[in-house]
Amino acid sequence: MYISKLLLENFRSYDKKLFEFKPGFNLILGPNGCGKTNILEAIFLLSSGKSFRSSSLPKLIEWNKNFSSVRLKVINNKSETNEVEVELIKDPTGQKSTISRKFLIDKVEKNRKNFIGVLKTVIFHPEDTRLVTGSPSRRRDFFDSLFLQVEWRYASALSQFNRALRHRNELLDQIKLGRNSKSELFYWDQALIKNANIIHDFRVNFIRSVNLFFANHSNSQINTISLNYHPSLVTQEKLDRNYQHELNSGYTIIGTHRDDFSFDNSIFPQDDKNLAFWGSRGQQRLAVLAIRLAQIDYLEKTYNDTPVLLLDDIFSELDEDHQKLVVSVCQKYQTIFTSSEKNTADIMGNCNVIQL
Repeated sequence: MYISKLLLENFRSYDKKLFEFKPGFNLILGPNGCGKTNILEAIFLLSSGKSFRSSSLPKLIEWNKNFSSVRLKVINNKSETNEVEVELIKDPTGQKSTISRKFLIDKVEKNRKNFIGVLKTVIFHPEDTRLVTGSPSRRRDFFDSLFLQVEWRYASALSQFNRALRHRNELLDQIKLGRNSKSELFYWDQALIKNANIIHDFRVNFIRSVNLFFANHSNSQINTISLNYHPSLVTQEKLDRNYQHELNSGYTIIGTHRDDFSFDNSIFPQDDKNLAFWGSRGQQRLAVLAIRLAQIDYLEKTYNDTPVLLLDDIFSELDEDHQKLVVSVCQKYQTIFTSSEKNTADIMGNCNVIQL
């Protein structure tokens, strides 16, 4: 799979701009603040329907414009060409702050279920190091960003789980105030359990795939890493047992919204192997690079398709050995790099340079 052309209209800092890419290495080169990351954000939007930088869709539309379009041509492994497009539309009356989205394949409007999966991407960016040291919510966002671009079943289960969680929490408050009865929790309990199980199955299968990839990797620094999954499983028994606590707090304390995982390294002599606490900055960076490589492997093996790799100024975060590792892995894929350093082209070798 590779992208041949990308057309941006009223997207972020771009009024109207066409970019052309080649199947191998592509380098977007320019000074900081010139819009390099905006291009990667647009491509990611076409693979997942959302941004990897902002949860606010209005921010994606150019200032003082009511409409934005991101369109590209993607050629799959069967040499078939599709034109995929996302349109972002503001309410022309200005009365509503919400943004409507249209998903189109070959100019035919599709629902999101039939849109996701046409383009698969893996994004590397400097903030990835927070996957190791950051909050559990960042690691849950990693899970979600992976599956939301390839699995409608996961996307639907996540949406229904969050809806059930919100209503259940509101109902707990009402029960505490004496306005509703405990029996009314049953419907939302069942919705939580059903959708949490779907989400859990996807997450645990990915963790297994990653750990197998790590264990079999030829790099001795990577094959000592593992992911330690900490799921928060939901059962009716647990919900019943936690009822009084949740009633007092007004919040559901178990569920996939409390899941987490840690990066462990077997070389640490102590019982606690968590890289967040004991790993050096270099080890943490390598762990994040390793999980992105495992993500590529997972997408290829699970969906029999090659993702497009999006690397946002990551060479500045890596030492020379890890730069070489990235370049060697990326040889197999269409890869779009961004950088403000002209010598990045020397690291990559033969590449298509897009100068901003």
